[in-house]
Parts: sequence; structure tokens; C-alpha cells
Amino acid sequence: MPEADLKGIMVQQMITGGRELVLGVSHEPQFGHLIMFGLGGIYVEALKDVTFRIAPVGINEAREMIQEIRAFPLLKGVRGEKSVDIDAIVENILRLSQLVKDFPEIIEMDINPLVVFPKATAPLQ
Repeated sequence: MPEADLKGIMVQQMITGGRELVLGVSHEPQFGHLIMFGLGGIYVEALKDVTFRIAPVGINEAREMIQEIRAFPLLKGVRGEKSVDIDAIVENILRLSQLVKDFPEIIEMDINPLVVFPKATAPLQ
């Protein structure tokens, strides 16, 4: 676009592998902030394998959210694949919950995909 005002570029490391998840929040007038977690990437729209909790979310609720999705067995590892870092997913859910507690003006936010590996997570653009 000729009218674009470019201020720079971003170079990121190429990441391969891992499981694509979605983590998000939306503000609903009746309930307040709802934390959403599920299978991400292209699967979030095709399979709608997500779960919700009213913020703030505690550690037990975060673990329940992870275990509730139908794709949970994939996260635990199947057919010789390693389990992903469940604790890192829990930490991401808790941090998002804390973020909307600290900044209640947030109306909506999605991290999609949030890629999880056996020992880490990484948000991608």
C-alpha cells in the first residue's frame, strides 16, 4: 500500500512442531470477563473445542479447563508423542486472568495460536 506509514519490521524465529491452542478473554455484561481455552489454529473454528470460566481463574480451574477439552488426550501425548507442558498452559491461563483483573478495560483478546511444546509455550503472530 503506497499510503502505508511503515515504522519498522519484525523478524521472528521460525517455530515448528508443537500443538496449537487458543487462549482468550471477552467481556460479557452479565458475567464480566470470560476466559476461553481450547484447541487453536484452524481447529478452533472447525471443531469448536473450547471451554470457558469466569475470571478470575485459579490454578484448579485452569487445570479443569485444560482437561475438559476433547483434545486433552492429544496434549497428554498419544502414539509415542510426548506430553506437552501442561504447567506452562496453566501459567498462561493464570496470567491472562490476572491481566484482565489488573486491566479491566480489556474487552476482548485472543492468543491464537498459542503453541505448546513438551517444555514451553510460545504465542505466534
